[in-house]
Amino acid sequence: MLSVCCQSGDPGRLAALLPIVRPVADEIVVAVDDRADLRLLGPVSSLVDRLLVFPYADPPERAFQWLHEQTSGEWVFRIDDDEAPSAALLDLLSAPPADVAHAYIPRRWLWRDGWLDQFPWRPDWQLRLTRRDAVSFPGLMHVPVRAAGPARYVEAPLYHLDLLRADREARLAKARRYEPLRPGIRLAGLPLNVAYYVPEGRDVRVEPVPPEDRGFVETVAGAAATPGAEPEAVRATREAIDARWADRPLPDAAYSARLEPAAALEPYAVGEVRALDVRVTNLGSETWPWGPEGLPEIRLAYHGLRSALRTPLPHDLAPGESTLVPVAIEAPDEPGRHGLTVDVVHERHRWFGCGVELELEVLPPRRALVLVGQPPGEAAYDERVAELLASLDPAIEPVLVGPKPEWLRDRFGLPASAEVPDGRPAAVYALPAGRRRDRLRLEWQARRLRRHARG
Repeated sequence: MLSVCCQSGDPGRLAALLPIVRPVADEIVVAVDDRADLRLLGPVSSLVDRLLVFPYADPPERAFQWLHEQTSGEWVFRIDDDEAPSAALLDLLSAPPADVAHAYIPRRWLWRDGWLDQFPWRPDWQLRLTRRDAVSFPGLMHVPVRAAGPARYVEAPLYHLDLLRADREARLAKARRYEPLRPGIRLAGLPLNVAYYVPEGRDVRVEPVPPEDRGFVETVAGAAATPGAEPEAVRATREAIDARWADRPLPDAAYSARLEPAAALEPYAVGEVRALDVRVTNLGSETWPWGPEGLPEIRLAYHGLRSALRTPLPHDLAPGESTLVPVAIEAPDEPGRHGLTVDVVHERHRWFGCGVELELEVLPPRRALVLVGQPPGEAAYDERVAELLASLDPAIEPVLVGPKPEWLRDRFGLPASAEVPDGRPAAVYALPAGRRRDRLRLEWQARRLRRHARG
């Protein structure tokens, strides 16, 4: 069974779209922005199985999880009111692939008399066709829909009409409105929304719409609905929608926790990543979801260091429950004592403010410089290097210095550099090779470095 769902800000656009998708849909669910004129849907309202009216709020993806849950089919296909399916897509919807859990659909942006066949408009893969229980929606602009299980990338396009329906100024205003919702993302040297919505002034490649798809595109593009009787609809509340929004702000009562490190924080090496066992108790009013894909994104983390690793929960943690979590901490590159605070964070919203202050001692690195006179590749010489490395004190990290450092890294699996790194080494070794002059130069360099070694 296939459900088709659509979130619409202009129900008049659906007058042409719904008759096209109705033959392949077992169920159609439409949610209309409560600022729109619902009478425009009147002439085709009989094609809709569930008609909902909802209060719109940015971002546009905010209501996607709620809308998805209003469907009842095994498969769900989501389409916007400014899109048109291809003939191949309708065939796919009539018989979704049985061996996968979801399918990515290529969206084609219509422009002038064809579609934009180049980056960033192609490829524009959209996760639109999913098994109902295999998908979740982060509810954030330009954050991908999350799906579990195997997938297919299908050659069955969906046509996007937004560039045709609005003039440049309207599209530029839309891009400017969207940009603050997910700032800082750039494509093709432009802000992401401008890159997509304002193709004017750029050298673009336009491909014609295939003959079998022109009728669908022209029908939807030329839709001009006339008002009818206002159909009956179920009105949804902001509370009902936001209860299913993954990025919803939580009540103040949710931000309460107790954290108890299970042991003292022992010294780290510079740059080392290690876990500290922390018992965390949820003292708030909301269940915290498990795993890196859990929504809302509540994680254990720390602040006060340059790094900011996040650790997800191993299972859902209901109010009042406790669990042990190995919290990953990355040591700074600077030796010494560093203060940090382990806390719970609700991503993009706030820290819980229930953190435990700790002091992290970072030990200075103990490195042995191994100066090599030639790159790897000669079996006898490589064996000499391997024997020397095997003989070193395991407490000292060897760093290879010599020509072709990328080859050295690949051959010996150790850090390598073409130049001597900064800092005083604990020991210096040399394996000269080549001409006598080159060997003497390498040995002289090793003696000079040993005078400054820390031992």
